[in-house]
Amino acid sequence: MPSKPQPDKKADGLLGKEKIKIKEAKKSLFGNIVKADASASNSLSVGGSSALSPPVKGDTQTTGFSSSFNAVGFWVLAVLSLFLAQMPLVSFLFAPVTQFTTMVHELSHALVCIVTGGFVTGLTIVGDGAGHGGLTFCRGGMPFFYTQAGYLGTAVFGSLLIFVGQYPRLSKFILIFLATAMAAASLFLIGGNVLSTGLAGVGSFLWGIAMSAFLMYSGIKLKPHTANLLLLFLGIQTALNSFTGILYLVQLGLGLSPSSAAWSDASNMASMPPYIPAVVWSLFWFLSSVALLTFTIWHTYGKKIFKISKKKTIA
Repeated sequence: MPSKPQPDKKADGLLGKEKIKIKEAKKSLFGNIVKADASASNSLSVGGSSALSPPVKGDTQTTGFSSSFNAVGFWVLAVLSLFLAQMPLVSFLFAPVTQFTTMVHELSHALVCIVTGGFVTGLTIVGDGAGHGGLTFCRGGMPFFYTQAGYLGTAVFGSLLIFVGQYPRLSKFILIFLATAMAAASLFLIGGNVLSTGLAGVGSFLWGIAMSAFLMYSGIKLKPHTANLLLLFLGIQTALNSFTGILYLVQLGLGLSPSSAAWSDASNMASMPPYIPAVVWSLFWFLSSVALLTFTIWHTYGKKIFKISKKKTIA
């Protein structure tokens, strides 16, 4: 009978060593993956907070901001906006901001017109000499919705800018996005219809391109904390413009203020079924804007400033 083969102990030992080396290599590879994942997570967060979280106390590495500084900055800008806008010389210097908010108002009309199946045949953001700061010409779509979109859209947009102002790390990107969107609107909605809007269209186009260039420059060149203050300022001004514009409509509806304009968004709504008076529409928009702005401010900077003052009182 053939003899039973004896196991090769030397070969088994080598095989065992190879298995151990493979296990160690797997552990090393897994460890490197974990470290790389942790490194990627750290690159998106500073001080334990992500790019999509509000600044935390002591978080000044990337933005120069702390949570309290961001909140105080908002309230300082809000108070200055309220007082400075009433001064004749300063209000003249605010002309570019007025054009920005007018652009938001008219684009709100235009976007809802397009979304509801219509198309824009003209858009301006300069005065027409008849009491209108800007005009949007729509064909088709649903007038009941896009007529209301001007003031309500401005209130929503202003509140949205105030909300995203909590995230200083995103401010530069948001400014670049606004610049791109405004440039596209200037080219296609204003410039594309300039033959039908004449000199007002040319002036509006130039304003749109100038504002786009400024926002793009700001988004690229400004430091994060400066870009954040600019974004908050635009949000505050847009929200206030919606508020004061609707309040003026309410005064017109109640006969408290004269007007050179033959018609307004509110009077256009009054001419549609169910033929609700213009002053009722104005009051509805006014209350809606106040409610939205109050809700936004309280849930962003209202609670923060309250907590800051409370801590100082306790201290």
